[in-house]
Order: sequence, then structure tokens, then C-alpha cells
Amino acid sequence: MDNHQPWVTCFLTEILLAYLEEQHPAKASIDYPALFRHAEGFVPPSDAQAFLRHSNNWVPLAVLRELLSQCERLTGRKDVAYLAARTYFEHGQDELLTLFEIIFRVLNDVRAVVLCSHRWAAVQTNHLRLQSFETPAPAHDLYMLAQFEENARPAVGSMHLVRGLAEGFPRLYSFIEDLRCTEEISQLRIEDVVREFSNYRVSVRNDRLTIHAAAGTDPAVEARRVALKSEIVPLSPDILTDVPDVVVKATRSGTIRVLTSQEETDQRELPHAPSAYRIVRGGSIGRDGLSHAFEEGQVYDAPYSRFRFVWTEKPHPSAEVSVEQLRRQVSDLLFQYLKQVRNVQTRMIEFTIERSRLVQENIYLRREVEREYSFGGIVGQSKPMLELFALIRSLAQTDVSVLIQGETGTGKELIARAIHYNSPRRSRRFVAVNCGALAETLLQSELFGHEKGAFTGADARRKGIFEVADGGTLFLDEIGEISPSTQVKLLRVLQDGEFQRVGGSETIRVNVRILSATNQNVEELVRSGRFRQDLYYRLNVFPIRVPPLRDRAEDIPLLVDHFVGTANQKLRKNIRGVSPDAMSVLITHQWPGNVRELENVVQRALVVAKSDTVGFEDVPRELRGQTDVPPRTTKGLRGLAQASTELVEKQTILNALDKTGGNVTHAAKALGISRATLQNKMKAYGLRGPAKSE
Repeated sequence: MDNHQPWVTCFLTEILLAYLEEQHPAKASIDYPALFRHAEGFVPPSDAQAFLRHSNNWVPLAVLRELLSQCERLTGRKDVAYLAARTYFEHGQDELLTLFEIIFRVLNDVRAVVLCSHRWAAVQTNHLRLQSFETPAPAHDLYMLAQFEENARPAVGSMHLVRGLAEGFPRLYSFIEDLRCTEEISQLRIEDVVREFSNYRVSVRNDRLTIHAAAGTDPAVEARRVALKSEIVPLSPDILTDVPDVVVKATRSGTIRVLTSQEETDQRELPHAPSAYRIVRGGSIGRDGLSHAFEEGQVYDAPYSRFRFVWTEKPHPSAEVSVEQLRRQVSDLLFQYLKQVRNVQTRMIEFTIERSRLVQENIYLRREVEREYSFGGIVGQSKPMLELFALIRSLAQTDVSVLIQGETGTGKELIARAIHYNSPRRSRRFVAVNCGALAETLLQSELFGHEKGAFTGADARRKGIFEVADGGTLFLDEIGEISPSTQVKLLRVLQDGEFQRVGGSETIRVNVRILSATNQNVEELVRSGRFRQDLYYRLNVFPIRVPPLRDRAEDIPLLVDHFVGTANQKLRKNIRGVSPDAMSVLITHQWPGNVRELENVVQRALVVAKSDTVGFEDVPRELRGQTDVPPRTTKGLRGLAQASTELVEKQTILNALDKTGGNVTHAAKALGISRATLQNKMKAYGLRGPAKSE
């Protein structure tokens, strides 16, 4: 399990799903595919519901957060996690994890269970620390500290879940009348709370924080930054044992210094006192039926949360249990647990087999993509294209930014892919985005990602393309269409390799190679002030100009042959080629849409072709004019037809030689001509035979 990614056990998802199913059956319509949408690198299980209902499974924290969000929307309550956790323990011991049954039965004491809180955290998450302590006699008040790691900052639902679990487990004991867990200070950040309600915003000025409705001016909630007072508490020996990872470390004398909800007034302690926000004007914020109340005096933004336990017990005699009876009960429970372990291991073997299959399939697909986008996907033997191929090979071995310019349809993205798949970054992702197809807000969100609540519709944190392409290549098509504000952010990424998500403050560093393309004159955009000059120089470290198709007409027969082959597969046809008359029309056309237009024309011709060869009448009328008869009497067109025939014949010979490994005899046999005839044609076309033809 990745230690850098926060994970949770499915015991927590089972609590939520069980509550929704039992308490709100009419609303139990969970969008299971959406749960895994932000769980990067985690392959969703085939039966998501069964997987999330099995307590021994683990999932990324992102899955639990999305489930919490859906449960809140379905029930209309922000405290659904608190209610679900408390309700879960009312079902009795048969509904609990087997190991939980063992531990609760053996301990049989609220204090003992709470003092084991650090162990609960270790077996349920990899990002939460819990630590308990008890104040000295005569008070003997019981407390618990909770601290979420920075990469798993708590949401409102997270705190409700912790408090609900703390209040829920005592319901297992018949002698507990009531138990309350009160949060005295909270690690929850006010900014994170408000982010869950996108119609509100936070303003900070000096030591004051205010929450405003997006459309209002009067603050709904006010808070003041304060320094928190600490207290020193001695630890009993049974708390000191087996605590490897704690919120607050103990001193050699066996004491800990913990924060309280009181304000520090000692001037000597103020410089060292942690700060937090205290609510000085309470109020509620809400949206779509959900709300959160900030109560006056509450403390937020603390380094960790502090909970206090208060409970009452009924008088109960100590139950006498024989050693033999206890031994039998524990052994029965352990055998039940071994059954669960067996089922988990069986599923893990199935997942491993499936993962192995997916890995092999991914390797195969990656190789197919690399083969398609190396140089096999770019067709051309003309001098401009051969020079372009040589340039791509050189650029692929560097990390310089490349600006690809050319008319629409010349294959600029294909050139960018060829650079990537011939570079050392080929094993990482190639991500393309059309900058002209998205509005400014959407483009910034697409490039840099956004935080939850950054704008209307931002229901969850989302990674941007820069994060997704980290280590790989990012292709920005239509770069001339981006707005000035996006240009500023893009310039920062190119200069420093860092950016911030929309609506966020966290700085994210990436290592991405930038390839960009445009059909506009960027220099003219710079002169007119529509494109930043410094950004232009960053993008245009090495310019490439893709020649239009009209400037390399000798490549048209090769392209036509290539497109006929791909169209045959797509259309399930078996067209052998194009007639000389049809080829002459294709060669003489100016192709304003370039290669893309040629590909579309070939597909259209194959759709209407009446034989196994595309004829003159199959070419679209806008290319051949109004006549259905090829103008053979025209000397110029006859010459072009003859030239196109020779180009097709030359390419056919090259293809045959390539398929036979240069063996002239086998190539002649495949072409249906004699070896001598083939050698004469090779000589006429300036084609050299192999050193050894047999």
C-alpha cells in the first residue's frame, strides 16, 4: 500500500452503506462508478457494492470522501457520518468485525477501549493518529487527540465520523447508559469547511476571518485568531506502552503537553503558542439543503483535535467467566476470523491475476500506440518530409519546447506524438488539449485542476492535465487562443515548473515537456499585444513548420494508399487501389484542408466505389468538376495521369520489396511479373536492388 496516498478500511464505507440502506432505503442510489473517479491508480472492483461492504478490504481515502459526499446529498444532512457510526453499533455484536468482537469482549471497559485509540487508528487508516490521556485524580477525565496528516486534511464528514465512532462503540455494553464525545478544539480548517459550500467565501484581514455569502456583503460568521494555552498532563504506565506514532510525544518524566481551548495570556509563552481561530460570531452556512453551524466559542484550525469523553454507567456485577469458557469463545471467534482471512486472500489472488492480465494488455496497447505514432503514422517520402523526419529524431532526444506551426489538417498533433514516442519520455503519458475548444475558466481548470468549491459545479478536487502528464509530454493545440490570464499561469509553469490549482493555495511541482501548435501567425499576435512575448519565446525554443500538402504532391499517392488501407478496415471493404484517372484528380487538387481533407475524400470515395478500384466517377464531384468522364484529351491531364500511374507503380514495387525483405524473385512473383521485368522497372525508377536477391 502506497504510504504517500491516504487509505481507509472498508469498515468505514460499510458503516455508511449500511445506514443508508436501512434508514433511507428509498434514497440508497449510490453512484458507484463516481466513487472511484478520483482514486488514481485504483482499479474499481467489478462488484463495487460488495467490495465496499466487506470490512477487510481497503480503498483510497478519495473513495470514502466521495461516498460521504453522496450520502450527505441523499439524506440532506451533513452529520450523516455521525448518525451512521452511532447507529452501526446498535445492531449487536453479530454485525461487527470478528476481531472487534474479541477485543470488546476481552476489554469490557470503556476506558480501556479509549486508551487503545492509537491502535484503532493504525488498523483503520494510514493517515490518522489517535492518542488518549486521562487527567489526574480526582477528576479522571478521559480525552482523545486526533490528527490527520496534511495529505488527508479532514472534511466536515471526517470529524463527524470520528465522533460517531467514539460515541457508538459503548452501545455494545449493556451497562452504559449514555456517552458523549465533545470536540473542544478542531483541526478542521474553516477554509476547508467553506469550500464544501461554493456559494460562500472566506476573507482574512489581519487577525480577523469572516465568511460571506457570495452575493452578500454582511458576514455570516466571524472568527478571531488566538494563541492556544497548553497544559501538562502525566501519563499512566498503561498509556505509555506500545505507542510508536503519537500526536504529542511524551517527555522522559512521563508527561505530555497538550493544547486546550483556553487562550494563552502568559507573555513568555505567547511566541511558542500554536494559533487557531475562535468563532466570535456564530452562524450557519448552507446550500442545497445541507448546512454547517459555527457556534460561538468553537476553535478551528488547530494543529490537532481534542475530544472529551463523558459517560454514565449502570451498576453491574462483575460477571464470572471460567477460563475454559473464555478459551472456547475466543477460539470460536478466531476460527471465524480465519474464514474471513481465507476469503480475503482468495479475492486478492483473483485481483492479482486480473491485474497481471491488465498489465500485459497495457504493455501490448502501449507498444501498438508507440508503433502507430513513431513514424509509421506519418506518411511521406518527399524532400520536405524526409527533412522533417530527421528533425523529429533530433528533437525527440531533447527536452526543449517545440512550437509546431502549419495549416489546418497538416497533422501537427501527429508530429507532436512522433516527438513524444521517439523520446525518453515515451513510457509516460502524452496528453493533448485543444486550447481553442474550452472557455477560459474551463481551460484553467483543465490545465491546472481545481479544488472542491472553486466554482459552480466543482463538487470535488480534480487534478489538472499538468499533474496527469507529470513526467511525460503535454501538447497544447491552438495555443494562440488562450487568454492573457491563462498565459500568465502557463508562463510560471514553464519558468518554475510549479502552479496552483484553481481555488487552491498549495504549490504543485511538475516535470512536463511542452509541445504546442497553432495555425495562426504567433509573431503577429505578439505584435498586436494578444500574446505575451515572454511566453512566445518560452514556447518557441525550436520552431517546426509542417509543409502543406500542395507543396509535397509527390506524397499524395503514398497517402492515398495508406488511407485506402485504413478505410478498408473501418468500412469493411476490400478496395485494391485508385485508378490513374482518379489519382490525377487527387494530385492536381490544391487541398486547402490538407491531409485531413484527403483522408475524408478517400473514405467518401471508398463508400461509393462500385468495384474493387476507386474510379474517376467515385471521386467527389467538387474535386472532378461536373463531368463524369475523365478529360483524357487534355495533354496536361494525360501527363498527370501518366505521372500518377508511375508513382503508384513505383510505390507498389517498393511495398512488394519491403514485404519480401528485398528478395526480387519473391517480389516479382507477388506482383505477377517476371524477375527480368521487375528488374527493368526498378532500373527505370532508379530503385536499387539488394546486394543479394535470392
